[in-house]
Amino acid sequence: MACKSSGVGRPFVLKEGAWLIADAHYAHYNTALYEFLSKLSADDLPPQLLLMGDIFDLLFGYAPNSIQPNEKMVDLLQQIARQCEVIYLEGNHDFGVEPIFGGAVRVVPRSAQPLIGTFGTQRIALHHGDLLQGLGYELYTALIRNRSVDRLLNMLDTARGGAVIGWLERYNRKKRPCYRIDRFEERMKKRLDRLKRRYDFDLWIEGHFHQNIHIGHGNVRYFNLPAFACAQTYIVIRSYEGTIGFEERGVTQKA
Repeated sequence: MACKSSGVGRPFVLKEGAWLIADAHYAHYNTALYEFLSKLSADDLPPQLLLMGDIFDLLFGYAPNSIQPNEKMVDLLQQIARQCEVIYLEGNHDFGVEPIFGGAVRVVPRSAQPLIGTFGTQRIALHHGDLLQGLGYELYTALIRNRSVDRLLNMLDTARGGAVIGWLERYNRKKRPCYRIDRFEERMKKRLDRLKRRYDFDLWIEGHFHQNIHIGHGNVRYFNLPAFACAQTYIVIRSYEGTIGFEERGVTQKA
């Protein structure tokens, strides 16, 4: 289904049938997302594709040495964006990516998240998920998003024959993306109380934590998306009796 871009400056409306994909952690050693998307025809595509961050395992927009290993996936997303509206919320593994996509993809940096829009009468907030994690994390995430730091990283990597990017790749590969967080629901309810004091929303949707859990809390709802890297599933937006619903779909399932 072909569709037109909504444009960066226009109000965001979440569409019936939109796909939400989070935390795929694509890399040359983890190609599941590429294998899935590359097999889709134009008729298979949704009206909107929302990439909810950490789509790449290691992609820094101002460090060219991190871009080259991901070019195949970048090219594929640009091709899809010519047929379908693609919105990319940057994560903590992939940021500064707007120049990479050359305007074909609507990129929402962390500083512009949550992306707040509507679905019917409901107010929807979309975020990668890495917020309210303390001062230390805020300092860290500001540092790694600094263009000068990324360029220095790239220079050091070039001078050391790829040693820096190689070390980061080895570090990421040691991580286990599929896990359960103790008392996650309890923690998220406390977090929702803080989020409600900052933002106006009926439903908060995010990735980052890899938990695939729905929570109702007071008059708001929360959905932590499944990590594509774990179950190779994504979410399709549905409308059920005037409210938003979620269909979890595996890569082998047809619409």
